[in-house]
Amino acid sequence: MINRSKQDWAVGKTVKVGFLSLTVVAVVATPGDFKPDAYVLASATKGTFYEFVPHNGLNKIEAYEARELVSEGKRIAAQQAAEVIAKASATVKHAFEVAQMMVVA
Repeated sequence: MINRSKQDWAVGKTVKVGFLSLTVVAVVATPGDFKPDAYVLASATKGTFYEFVPHNGLNKIEAYEARELVSEGKRIAAQQAAEVIAKASATVKHAFEVAQMMVVA
C-alpha cells in the first residue's frame, strides 16, 4: 500500500495519476514477490479501468481484467487473514498449555 504520499490510496478515494483523476477500486497485494502492490483504478468520466503499479506505470485494462484483479486481491486478502487466524490460534493454544503447566507445578 502506498503510504508515503500526500494522496489517500484507500479504496473509494480519488487519486491523481499524471493528468488523470481516478477512483481506487481495489488494492491487490503482491506478497512474496517483493513488488509494490497493484491498484485497480477507474475513470468516472470515461468508464475505463486501469492497473497501476508504482514505478511500473499505468496500464489501461478491460473490465474483465479489472474483475480478475479484484477477485485475485480478495483471494489474497482471505488467504492472509486465514494465515493470521492460524498463527493466533497456535499462539493461544501454546499460551494455554504454558498456563496449564504453571498451574500443575
